Amino acid sequence: MGKNEGLEETVLILRCRTGDREALAELIGRFDRRLRYFIGHISHSPEMIDDVLQDSWLRVLAKISTLRSADSFRAWLYRIARNTAYGQLRRKGRVSEFRDDLEIAGDEPDDAFSPADAARIHDGLKELHPAHREILILRFFEDMPYQQMAEVLGCGLNTVKTRLFYAKRALRKAMEAKDGKRQ
Repeated sequence: MGKNEGLEETVLILRCRTGDREALAELIGRFDRRLRYFIGHISHSPEMIDDVLQDSWLRVLAKISTLRSADSFRAWLYRIARNTAYGQLRRKGRVSEFRDDLEIAGDEPDDAFSPADAARIHDGLKELHPAHREILILRFFEDMPYQQMAEVLGCGLNTVKTRLFYAKRALRKAMEAKDGKRQ
């Protein structure tokens, strides 16, 4: 995010805190598409996306006055969306357990993907556990630093690194498996 873009976002957040509905509409316009993508990959359910998105923005509106710093808005917003999505999945009994206590072994997979890999990556994401999908989206689609990712996910920095390692490995395996089926 550029310096001017960050300043504009800060002003919008401050305006929202005063109850300015136009500022909220502009924030929604800035984040709606990316948040929709993020929620879609957590829920893996197109019919849930609009409900989660609406509930998330209602929570943002209700709680924006409690936001400590405009700099933490993006992590805070994604945390709200994540919690809302998982809350709905739990109510529907569709959340599977995910282990965080695995040790990293070996070298980290290479991050280098070509633009031609985009369709393969999106297909591969569909095959992953929601915890793997969300961390990959935050890191590579939202370009979030590790610390912000830790805030969104509610975990420590080392856990973020571990999850990212295993998520990249799982994505690579999913892509390779799909490539094997195509041949």
